Amino acid sequence: MNIEKMAEKLEPWMRVDTWHTTHPKDYERFHLALSAAFSEFGPAISYDDFKNAMEHLAAKLPSAKLAKQYLNEAIERYAANAETISSYLSDIEI
Repeated sequence: MNIEKMAEKLEPWMRVDTWHTTHPKDYERFHLALSAAFSEFGPAISYDDFKNAMEHLAAKLPSAKLAKQYLNEAIERYAANAETISSYLSDIEI
C-alpha cells in the first residue's frame, strides 16, 4: 500500500481542524474520504494501512498540535472504524 497516496485520499477529511470529533459533518467527510480510498485501492484496506496513512498525514496538519495521547486514540478509533467498513465491503463484494 502506498501510504502517501492513501493519505491524499484522507486529506479532505483530516485537513479540517475538527476531523477527530464526533460531529456529523466530520463523519460525513470521513465517509467521503473512505469512499475515495476504496475507489482507488479497493475495499480490502487494513487497519494498519489506515493508521499509517493517518499518522503520516496528521504530522503535517494542524492536528499535530493536539495532545499526543488524544491524537493517537483518535487515529486508532477512526482506523478501527475504517477497517470495519472495509471488512464489510470486502464481505459483500461480488
